[in-house]
Amino acid sequence: MYQTDQKNTDIFTEQLDRLYDNIKTEQIRAAGKIRHEIAELEAAIRDEKLLARSMLYEARLEMLKGNLDKGEKLLEGAAEAFVLTGGNLYYYHFFKGLLLYRQDKLQEAIVEYERAESFLTVQIDQREVSDFYYKLANTYYYMGMTVFSILNADKAIEAAISYNQELQLAKCRLLQGLNYLEKADFRKAEQLFLAALEDGATESELQLPIYIHHNLGVLYFKQNQLEKALWYFDRSMQNQHPEYYLKSLYYVTECCFLLGRKEQAMDYFAEGFALSKERDEDAYKWMFAMLHKQYIDKDSFEGVWQEGIKYFQSIHDGPNVRYYSEQLAEYYKENQDFENASKYYLLTLK
Repeated sequence: MYQTDQKNTDIFTEQLDRLYDNIKTEQIRAAGKIRHEIAELEAAIRDEKLLARSMLYEARLEMLKGNLDKGEKLLEGAAEAFVLTGGNLYYYHFFKGLLLYRQDKLQEAIVEYERAESFLTVQIDQREVSDFYYKLANTYYYMGMTVFSILNADKAIEAAISYNQELQLAKCRLLQGLNYLEKADFRKAEQLFLAALEDGATESELQLPIYIHHNLGVLYFKQNQLEKALWYFDRSMQNQHPEYYLKSLYYVTECCFLLGRKEQAMDYFAEGFALSKERDEDAYKWMFAMLHKQYIDKDSFEGVWQEGIKYFQSIHDGPNVRYYSEQLAEYYKENQDFENASKYYLLTLK
């Protein structure tokens, strides 16, 4: 009996490790298949720590798939059904941080990550370190706390190199590139983005090269290297990835307007504006509308841009507030309207 129980436990543990490896490398279909196999084994398992871990891993898988409500129920269900200790407490707090991040509760997510970190060095397989610090750095990035993001991304990169985690290294370098792009250190950002393309970036179902190509496009756009930007945006748009296609399409439209390719720009504008309405993406509706007023319907430019900036303020979109405010301030400065120029320059500082 003992040998049978031990054999079941060993198989179950091995499957859990496989499941979590696939979750961390974002192999959603493979993880789902393994999770189904694990569910069939659970009835024979008596070890509550393993059963708790299985439930916690399932919670993270559901979050990865975008099922946040189900993930949250599984997470709290594990805390209610089992006494969580050691490593399982780490996973509970870490995954709760991931959930809060996905719910845009960034400060609360940081609190949970800090709770998880106390278990990281002694209770957890050290192959976990890079994933943890990457997620922490990513949260700081979206909070606009670039210095903290850089510090934690460095830790994530160091750990990924130590354990030959190529896909993880690509993700970390992409994030670190975004940090340096935010700091306008374009040379360092470029080095990191290009390095990320060489780090096993093609291994993820979530098509990491699309993100990297898009952000290389942004990098060159910010440096006014528009032809080079267009080349990378074209690469990012090839598979029409639902998250990045519209983002790249907006930049391509603006590049074409800036290059004087009005007819081509209008074709991209028509596609982008229609897609933003189809997806009910209010931010992109405003962004495409503001482009149209800037380059085509110029009589309505000021009013639409003022309202657009108010919209971005209302959704706390600091980067877009600063981006459009700076351009509007320049427009007022050129037209000798220094009162409005000062007003919008001030918004770029917030």
